[in-house]
Amino acid sequence: MKNLGAVVILCAVLVSGLLAQTKIDRAKDFLNQGKAREALALLREIVAAPEKNSEAWRLYGQAFFDLSVPDSAKIAGQKAISIDEKNVKAYILVATVEERQKDVKAALGTLNSGLVEKKNDWELLTAKGFMLLRADSVDRSIVELTKAKEANPSAATIYDGLGDAYNKQGVPMFAITQYEKSVELDSMDADVYNKLGKLYYKERRYNDAAKAYARVVVLDPSNKTVLLDLAKMYMRSYPKQYENAARYLKLYIDRFPKSDEAWGMYAEALFYLKKYPEALDAAQHVLKIDPKSGKAWRYQAIAQFELKKYKESIESFTKLQQVDTMKVEDLLRLGDANVELKQHSLALEAYESALKLDPNQKEVFNKAGALYMGESKYDKAAAMYQRRFTTDSSARALGAYVNYGNCKMILKEYDSARIAYRTFISKRADYPSAWLGLAQALMLTSPDSLQRARVAYEEWLKLIPPAEETKYKKALAEAHKNIGVAFFADKKPELAIAPLKKSLQYNDADDDTHFRLGLAYSLTNNKEETIKEYQKAFKLNPKNKDAKKGLEYLGIPVD
Repeated sequence: MKNLGAVVILCAVLVSGLLAQTKIDRAKDFLNQGKAREALALLREIVAAPEKNSEAWRLYGQAFFDLSVPDSAKIAGQKAISIDEKNVKAYILVATVEERQKDVKAALGTLNSGLVEKKNDWELLTAKGFMLLRADSVDRSIVELTKAKEANPSAATIYDGLGDAYNKQGVPMFAITQYEKSVELDSMDADVYNKLGKLYYKERRYNDAAKAYARVVVLDPSNKTVLLDLAKMYMRSYPKQYENAARYLKLYIDRFPKSDEAWGMYAEALFYLKKYPEALDAAQHVLKIDPKSGKAWRYQAIAQFELKKYKESIESFTKLQQVDTMKVEDLLRLGDANVELKQHSLALEAYESALKLDPNQKEVFNKAGALYMGESKYDKAAAMYQRRFTTDSSARALGAYVNYGNCKMILKEYDSARIAYRTFISKRADYPSAWLGLAQALMLTSPDSLQRARVAYEEWLKLIPPAEETKYKKALAEAHKNIGVAFFADKKPELAIAPLKKSLQYNDADDDTHFRLGLAYSLTNNKEETIKEYQKAFKLNPKNKDAKKGLEYLGIPVD
């Protein structure tokens, strides 16, 4: 019977122990979940039992600590140590309470006592190293953490502490090495990646910094600061990495949509990526928050312009003028938008303002010149084209010579036109319009230049493909006629006949050409053809006195 009683007692003890361990495990779960009160309720039964359980007392103290009852936490921790002098976590708990109570000396003494019982225990050494670091004893901290590393080379937290110590000591390269080892051992610690990213950035290792910050974003999606810092880093890089910045800013505003700063950067990144629909939406969001944001008005105006929303773009540029100084690029787009809406006077006003800010905006001279020509202000148009080719010697400016020459022709300043066309041809001889303009200018300059005009017309004719003759019908008639006129002036009527006949193939209704052809036949003694051409001329234009006189001279009745 005695043996049976002993067995019963033993079973009762075992069951009691198993129940206690189950409650301890549940208490640990509660503590891990932040439910300290629930853990305390479970543990209170265990610590009140006759059996002494060091771990239960340690957890009991931890629950009090989590509930900000430090005195009770310390008492429970000391009780755990009295039951088991090798309970490392109990020493760390008591030391933590003492440090929180600003008694660092006592806290270090507690950890040292633990190290007497468990020599070179890595957890105690690590706790001591971190405590010394918080007390600004950096050198001593490094010594203790190094001992901890030797005791357990695979504990990531030790390398984290060493990284903090070397960073505080001002040795960033050593700190980086320790942090890198820490994340190698534990790739899920967002805080270490964050510290590593900051040091990389400080050391201008921007790609590494970006990778570290990106890892933080994955591990800790709620970390607003790192996500925004990562975007800022891309925005500040050289050259700016707008694509990467936009990607993380999109994540940021999706999670934290009320950030004014993030929306502003997002609008900028999208704008410079030329993602105009998205940039427009972002800029409008910024303007709801800050109606006086010059940047946002600029992004909106330009995005609208690029999306061919010209009316809205002009309205946005007008708003921009009210809150910020217009840049040259703004004024140019404002001018272009007005051109699209055929508001030429407003376009010219914008172009002139742009040129006041930057007289070297060469393309603007052509734009303004074209508008002045459209308004028949040929003197102003010529001035614009002249400014273009006098400030720009590149091939892109050549067209300005032709347009300048065209303006001067209308203004009857034929010699200026001639010089402009000739200058163009000296640089590019295969452009038909320049040869035609030169020929016309020479025709009107003086009688002495008729032969040069003929040569110019002949060069122009060489450049007109047969397939395009219909397009140039009027000009072809003019060219052949004036070639004939030039031969007349050179006293070569026999050579004038062919070009004059050719001219009439393109325009048979020109009475003057018929008369000149008749005159050429007359001077070459072809009376029959002379009469025919005079009669055609007079029929086409009864007011052609020369044709009438010619017929009367030949004795042909004229009604």
